[in-house]
Formats: sequence, structure tokens, C-alpha cells
Amino acid sequence: MPVENSSSKPNSVFDHLWNAIVSGEIASGEMLTERSLAKSLGVSRTPIRESLRKLEKYGLVKHEPNKGVRVITVSIDSVKQLYEVRELLEGLGANALARRATENDIEILENIIHEAEKAANENDIGKLSKINSSFHQELAKRSGNQYLESIMETLQSHISLVMSKSLSQSGRPTKNIKEHWMILEAIKQGDPMLAESITKYHVRKAMANAIKKVSSTTQEE
Repeated sequence: MPVENSSSKPNSVFDHLWNAIVSGEIASGEMLTERSLAKSLGVSRTPIRESLRKLEKYGLVKHEPNKGVRVITVSIDSVKQLYEVRELLEGLGANALARRATENDIEILENIIHEAEKAANENDIGKLSKINSSFHQELAKRSGNQYLESIMETLQSHISLVMSKSLSQSGRPTKNIKEHWMILEAIKQGDPMLAESITKYHVRKAMANAIKKVSSTTQEE
């Protein structure tokens, strides 16, 4: 999630809407109106309008002329395209990190996985999704490749939206955490090719689960 100053009301509204969209509380394709959102959140239209503009900037909603603002629809094709890019980028990041990881890098990633285990035990998918995003963000950040980190930040809103769908599949959280431990072990061993290979496998498994969720949702509709 992008860093916002939560001390101000507009950003508080933005945080709420971001989390609601990413978690699926606000469904893909749903039309959003300033009036209904202002009423439900107990705020004026101004922070709603500002927040919707930010969400459009991050690609989570789009303005439709003469209609309003609609949450983007997650399709099977968009999931495939996003995860094809993730596989290449995150594989590259894991490879780079395995060649330069410090004890501090390892400790931070271990702590994130422990937090994920706790969230999984509590069956808190929303929290787990955020922690999962943090793990992947740290991989990119600590890879030492500033361009990779920048690209991953740009994609983060879409990754977060799809990631929650993948993790909502039965049994996926436990497998997801196991795969993170495997990635970290390869990094600890200083094996770039193994770290890259496992990371790519991990992203492909996540993609398969996200597609299952999107497919089942589409059929229900």
C-alpha cells in the first residue's frame, strides 16, 4: 500500500477505500459515488473526491464519463499479464538478493514470515495479504536494484488487489508461507539461481490460485 499520512482526514478516507477495494469488500466493477461514500463514511464529499483521484492514479478505479467512478475489473487475462511480469521481476530480485544479502536482510525477512504465520493462524486474510506484500516489497528493496524497486512500487496496487484473491483460496496461506521460507533459505545459502527458480515457482502458484478465484467469482456472477 502507498505510504500516506494517516493523521489527516482525507488520507484516512483514502486508506479505508484502498483497503476495502484490495480486500474485496468493495467488489471489482462496483460503481462508486461521492454521495453514497460520504454518507457511509460520515465525511464531506471533498475527502471522498480527493481519495478517488488518488485511487485512479494508482489504477484501482477508473472514471467513466457521464457515469462516475468504477472499481477496475480483475479479469483472467489481466491476472496472467500481471503475474508474468511479477515472475520475471521478482525472480530477478531474488537472484540479486542472494548475491548480496546481509544478516540484517535475512532477519527482517524472517520476522515478516513469522508475522505471516501468526496472521494465517488467526485466519486474517486481509492482514496476511498486507504482510505478504511486505515480504515481496522487501525482496525488491533489498535486491540493490533501484529500478526494480521502483517498478514494483508502481505495480503494487494491482499486486495487492490480486494477491488477496490468491490467498483466499483454501490451503493457499500455508503453502504460500512455506514457499517464502524456501525462497529465504535459498537466499541464506547464497544460491542466486535457486532463489530465482523458487521465486518464479512461487509466483506461478500464486497466479494459478488467483485465476481460480477470479474464475469462480465470474461464474457466480
